[in-house]
Amino acid sequence: MFPGFLVACTLFMQWHKYYGNGQLIEAFEVTTPPRRRTVEQLLALQEAISQLEAQVQAANIFLLKLRSLLLAAFPQSTNKVAAVLVVAAAAFTLVPFRSIVLVILLEAYTRQMPLRKESSEKLVRRLREWWLRIPAAPVQLQRPQENRWRSRLISR
Repeated sequence: MFPGFLVACTLFMQWHKYYGNGQLIEAFEVTTPPRRRTVEQLLALQEAISQLEAQVQAANIFLLKLRSLLLAAFPQSTNKVAAVLVVAAAAFTLVPFRSIVLVILLEAYTRQMPLRKESSEKLVRRLREWWLRIPAAPVQLQRPQENRWRSRLISR
């Protein structure tokens, strides 16, 4: 299916290249936001920056947890992840890809059905609790050596 998608994209691009009659792409029309006062713009910018900082921090924590799992800093969690990876590898080896995709789609579309909703929420809650229990790899902040040297020069 994926190679067919790539070939279809290639054919689409080539068709537009040869039969597009040299038409240029029209520009998108983007409406500018209403005029705001400088203070409102600064507050909006400050909120956007704080949201970005929160997202970067969450990504860093995710990467540190992943690092601790991969480097076996916490053996029990690493053993669980390794077992899941082995089972997934066996499933991809023994079960046809179509069946795996079908099971994933079936699970995704039936997750919120009344018969499965409670068990799905319970599984997601357990996975989230397990993920939160994994401590991130320890981080030690170090200041650059240049700052100390510069402060000594300035103090003299």
